[in-house]
Amino acid sequence: MYILPWLLCLVAVSTAAPATFYDDAYDYSDNLLNYYGKVSKKINKLRHTSSPTKASESCDRSKISLPAYASSLPSPTGLTATYVALGRGTQNYTCADSTASSTPVAIGAVANLYNATCLAANEPDLLADLPTIAYKIALPTNEYATFPPANLELMGHHFFYNATTPEFNLDTTKDKQYGIAMTNKEDSINAPSDATKGEYGAVTWLYLEAVAGTVGDYKAVYRVDTASGNCPTTCKGMPSAFEIQYAAVYYFYT
Repeated sequence: MYILPWLLCLVAVSTAAPATFYDDAYDYSDNLLNYYGKVSKKINKLRHTSSPTKASESCDRSKISLPAYASSLPSPTGLTATYVALGRGTQNYTCADSTASSTPVAIGAVANLYNATCLAANEPDLLADLPTIAYKIALPTNEYATFPPANLELMGHHFFYNATTPEFNLDTTKDKQYGIAMTNKEDSINAPSDATKGEYGAVTWLYLEAVAGTVGDYKAVYRVDTASGNCPTTCKGMPSAFEIQYAAVYYFYT
C-alpha cells in the first residue's frame, strides 16, 4: 500500500532509532508521545484506504489556512498561502540593569525556518502540535540537518535586518531559492490562553506586511501557534542581554 512520503518522514525517527536516542535528541515528553500517537493513527488510516492520495496530489497549497484564532488578525483575503515554516530559535532582550525597576526591551529574534508547507496542507493538527515540542529541542549541530520530530528540511533563516524590520531569508542554498520577505509589524494579538507558555509565557501572534527590499511576491507573513519566547515582567536578576527559547509557525502569503 502506498503511503505518502511527507507522512512517512514524520515517523522516521520513531521507527529507526533506539530508545536511548531520545534522551540525547530531545525531551521524550507526553506531548511527544501524543504527537506520535496521532501520526500512527493517520498511517494506519492510510493503510486501510482503498484509493490513497498520490504523491503528486499530496501538497495542495489551496488547502492551507490559518488557525481559527488568527481571525482576530487582518485577513489574508485575496492572497495565496505559498509556504509555511516551523520556526525554532530565540527571542532576544536587553536590560538596562538587573533591578525590578527596569523592564526588558525586545531586540528582535533569531530562528531557523523549517519547511512545513505540506504538513500545513494535509495535517494542520500535527503542525499545531509541533511548536510545543520544538521549543525544547536544540537546533541540529549540522545546520542543514532535518529538524525532529517531523524531520522538516531547513528552508531559511529569520532575523532582524534592523531594529524594526523582521527579515525572512528563504534562499537556503543555490538550489533552493524561495526569496526574501522583508516585513513590518502591522498587528498583533496575545497568544491564546492554552498556548505553551514556557517560563514566562508565549509571545504574541503577529501580522507582518512585506516592505521594500522583499525578493519575490511576498505580501504578508503571519506568526501563529507560538510556544514560549516571552520575557519576565522586570529585569530583576537578569543579565544585560539574554535569550528566551521559542518556536512558532510562520505562514507566507503572496
